[in-house]
Amino acid sequence: MAALEKPPAIENKLVRRDQFNITPQGIIHKPTDAAFTPNPGDAFSGIERLGQLGSKGPNGSGFGAEDVLKMMRQLWAEYVASNPQLFNL
Repeated sequence: MAALEKPPAIENKLVRRDQFNITPQGIIHKPTDAAFTPNPGDAFSGIERLGQLGSKGPNGSGFGAEDVLKMMRQLWAEYVASNPQLFNL
């Protein structure tokens, strides 16, 4: 009897800073359309949209939702800290 083979591991695509578009109105991960839109008057609360996160491409790979959201939150925090005048901080 042959040993059961494990299916090949599906690797997540690398999440990079240049994949994000950041403006005072929010941040968008361009490949997946995942986004965060802040509420007026509070840069750190708002609407988080997952877009196509979790969808796999034709070769079975996709972006890891946790990786995208972690990078999105980090980049947004950096943007707000670098532009306090835009957010009444």
